[in-house]
Amino acid sequence: MVKIHSVILIVCFLVFVAVLAFPSPPALLISVLLLMFLYRRNGGEHFSSALIMLRRMRWFLFSILIVYCWFTPGEPLVQWTALDSWLPTYEGLLSGMQRIIALAIVIASVNLLLRSLSREQLLAAIHFLVRPLQMVGVKPEMVALRMMLVFDAMGEVQTMMSHYLPEKGRAPRQLDRIGGLAASIFSAVVIRAKQAQTHEVTLPTIDAPPVIQWSYPLALWGCFYLSGMWWSL
Repeated sequence: MVKIHSVILIVCFLVFVAVLAFPSPPALLISVLLLMFLYRRNGGEHFSSALIMLRRMRWFLFSILIVYCWFTPGEPLVQWTALDSWLPTYEGLLSGMQRIIALAIVIASVNLLLRSLSREQLLAAIHFLVRPLQMVGVKPEMVALRMMLVFDAMGEVQTMMSHYLPEKGRAPRQLDRIGGLAASIFSAVVIRAKQAQTHEVTLPTIDAPPVIQWSYPLALWGCFYLSGMWWSL
């Protein structure tokens, strides 16, 4: 089995996200089937982590549904003349569900991408993709370095969270305890930043992907494009 280059994986992911920014029902169906195939190909070992990510985003997704249902003009879900202007709309429900499904697919694809690539592979691929932007003054080394620092900081902050959270591992519910938790973590981050010492960082490098593999993102885009044309007929 041919191993897909890390740069190609990221480009395919970007195509995936760009298409789902304006999703159509065929695009959503193709995306779901493709993700199911990829997760099954990995033995389903990454499925539980995807569910965890979706669970953490549940209130955000629910708020999107609320906004679409009550702020999209259209036919009310329930025929109640006295409260027509206060009821959710059928068009809003469809648009909200479509947007939620698209975001859930993006979250699942992010999880699969992060689980499929190591940190070094991800940084090297980002460095490779940003390199052409040197012509407009962007320094690819700085972009990759900032990404590396973000990854390191995320690990340290997660460690701090586990240290300051209650023993049961649950976030505090009272507002004052939440404020105290945030203040403690912020103080720990400031102290950690003052004590941090400079050190030399070596950015990983990779070879250019095989030319034939550039056809993968093109084929993916073409599949979505043709499905969109068929749906619009």
